[in-house]
Amino acid sequence: MDKKSHLLQSIGNASVADLVMWKNKRGGILLLGSATLFWILFEKCGYSFFPFVANIQLLVVVILFLWAKSAILFNRPMPELPNLEITEASLLMIADPLRLLINTLLSIARDIYVNRNAKQLFRVSVVLWTISLVGSFLNFFTILYLGIVLGMLIPILYERYQHHIDEKLSVTHRMIQTQYRKIDERLLQKLIAKPTSKIKKMQ
Repeated sequence: MDKKSHLLQSIGNASVADLVMWKNKRGGILLLGSATLFWILFEKCGYSFFPFVANIQLLVVVILFLWAKSAILFNRPMPELPNLEITEASLLMIADPLRLLINTLLSIARDIYVNRNAKQLFRVSVVLWTISLVGSFLNFFTILYLGIVLGMLIPILYERYQHHIDEKLSVTHRMIQTQYRKIDERLLQKLIAKPTSKIKKMQ
């Protein structure tokens, strides 16, 4: 299996892979343009999300109603609408990854609380602190917009410069592992050792 096919397989869904790898150029441009438009509307123009969605829905409903009335008056064909329903398959496709995510989070919480895993607590604390730090500078819509932009750019850049990116990531990973081992030796092992020594004294 070549690197390109391995990357496409790691993305998973074929339509999503075509979108982020810019095989579906029309869909990619539409997604990126829509995300940019919504970000400008909500962040730069000051629109609120729920009033905006409600006004758009109201406009669509009024247009469809007037179109249907005019079709009856002028003997024109009625507007064709798709089958507006949510299928069981689409719900399962959304619910299954969500279930896996929730179970993973619950497993991590149990590992910290029941097993008193100090290393896991440290990792979770770093992740939550990073999210809090990023959230203090950027709001939700900006983070969502950046996520979409990066999701459209990173796979195609990785495909083109995979060798150089892998080298940099390998160096970065080794640096992080070195720093983590230092923290583990200086702090985490002491945190683990203290409760153990207290239990032995009580016994």
